[in-house]
Amino acid sequence: MSVTAKAGDLFAVPLSPTAWGVGVVARKWKSELYLVLFEEKFDDLEKIRTVQVEGLTPCLASSSLDAKIWHGHWPVMREGLDTSTLVQPIYKVEEASGMIAESFDRKFRLPIDANVANHLSYRKGVAPVRLENALKAHHGLGQWDAIFDELGYGLVIASTRAVDIRHG
Repeated sequence: MSVTAKAGDLFAVPLSPTAWGVGVVARKWKSELYLVLFEEKFDDLEKIRTVQVEGLTPCLASSSLDAKIWHGHWPVMREGLDTSTLVQPIYKVEEASGMIAESFDRKFRLPIDANVANHLSYRKGVAPVRLENALKAHHGLGQWDAIFDELGYGLVIASTRAVDIRHG
């Protein structure tokens, strides 16, 4: 059964046969998803149905696609959650008129100088399996790979602060 991911979907990420992580579709732009995965680990899949997102600790985030949700590998546990408190990344984008800072949802766009641009990354998405493997490694259930470093939620926070360097 295929499932179309929507902003506000809370989903479970299998970490092992007896452990689950949790994530949320924080934003959606066309077919692109902004996924946030959380620190907490659950031993009972049903406990995820009642968890409050506001009480969870974001640890990983990235633009991605919905393959794991679509195929049912990451079951959607709840829908329609308010994700407005989760910070979305700010990317640098080159345009003919110069460099701009742009939010994931493209609603925030601002011309930036080279100093600010040096603190931002270009837009990049990763396969959902990379997020899953990073979450497993975060919990000691797999090998941490240096390519996971770019998935830290702290980098999302830093991207918003970088824009404040010039406009704060």
